[in-house]
Amino acid sequence: MNQQQYYDKYKRNREAKKFYNSSAWRKCREYVLKRDNYLCQRCLRKGIIQAADVVHHKEHLQDNPTKALDPENLESLCNACHNEEHPEKGWKAAGKHKKEKQISNKIRVIHSKPNNPEVY
Repeated sequence: MNQQQYYDKYKRNREAKKFYNSSAWRKCREYVLKRDNYLCQRCLRKGIIQAADVVHHKEHLQDNPTKALDPENLESLCNACHNEEHPEKGWKAAGKHKKEKQISNKIRVIHSKPNNPEVY
């Protein structure tokens, strides 16, 4: 059982699970990912290009359900950044101490200068 499955099964409340399975959420989530070019916005602010895996509520769903589908309250994040926002959802909170291997989706950007045509 992976981390997300554990959280869904044992931690997430039924109303939230129902919301996250709704077509309205799936459409809104897709809109936000496209708006953010499928890039983690927090990493991007640090100058890192990282693929986004999660759409995060800035004001949590339980704290402010009226903003649940408000794109201004949503941002695309990678799993690492989202886990920083929600440490309670991690393996440690689940009583697990085994770490999964993470595959890096980082893109290395190489800057180069053109050759000097006068040399040849």
